Amino acid sequence: MKVLCIGGTGNLSLDCSLELLKRGHELYHLNRGGRPERVPEGVRSLKADIRDFEEASAALRGLEFDAVLDFIAYQPDHVRADIKLFEGRCGQFIFISSASAYKKPMSDYLVTESTPLANPFWDYARDKIACEDILWAAWRKRGFPLTVIRPSHTYSVGWLPSAFGSQDFTVAQRMLDDKPVIVHGDGQSLWTITHSRDFAVGLAGLVGHPQALGEAFNIVGDEALSWERIHLLSYRALAAFAPDIQPRIVHMPSDYIAGIDPDFGQRLLGDKAWSVCFDNRKTKRLVPEFRTSIPFHEGVRLSVEWYMADPARRIVNSALNDRLERLLRAWQA
Repeated sequence: MKVLCIGGTGNLSLDCSLELLKRGHELYHLNRGGRPERVPEGVRSLKADIRDFEEASAALRGLEFDAVLDFIAYQPDHVRADIKLFEGRCGQFIFISSASAYKKPMSDYLVTESTPLANPFWDYARDKIACEDILWAAWRKRGFPLTVIRPSHTYSVGWLPSAFGSQDFTVAQRMLDDKPVIVHGDGQSLWTITHSRDFAVGLAGLVGHPQALGEAFNIVGDEALSWERIHLLSYRALAAFAPDIQPRIVHMPSDYIAGIDPDFGQRLLGDKAWSVCFDNRKTKRLVPEFRTSIPFHEGVRLSVEWYMADPARRIVNSALNDRLERLLRAWQA
């Protein structure tokens, strides 16, 4: 099949690209070409900024695809442009939405694809809901060939999941430096984390699947760990390189954090503060090979090893560090 990834080199999309190539698809990337070192061999690259409609149209001229996957649509205007670009030119359009779009506060511990979408706390989630609304309307009115994917917290090698960011080494460096690490609430709310290699199997299995059209899918792992456990497993992975490391976890109520730092508050009250367990049986019915093959204790070890192999990778976000210190000072006072 001829498949286009919009993006293709990011946290989710790189492992998805590798899985699609492994399955023998003819794969194209459409992106700005800013990370050529992350383009897998065999990918045909189309260089354009998807936010520039004319530029993207020119790059896509004369091309049609069996499936188009958009990993980087976050706002309503983004998907309106997608519809204009790809209606009549693809057999399936796969929108990567977000499990954060599901109803908050939770009304049931188990989230299925039929759980309502409503998030009064977080702008990001509300924008994803608005994107879905536009795409579902196009599916219902004109048969736009839509499939919606709702991942939860998904991480690749080089990401270290924490309550306050996963894309750098900031929290891990605090652990190594024996500085306090904040965990929201009492640390016992449950959270679902999925490795991107496992996510890629689920997504690739839905590409071109006729029963996936007009449907939404939770592509999430089988593990539900407490936030306390998630951070303790990160400490344990780091202990392989710093044997004397000891956990220094500070519990802080989410609504208190929101009062000090509203941006953190959005992300907690709109997502991470709730115990979240997902029903992934719908995905497994169509993609029987989808499962958790990389449990978190193994995935976090792989990420830590990747960081420790090269000091240049251990980037600390000083602004994030300052915000964490501000929270800790306020809490201590």
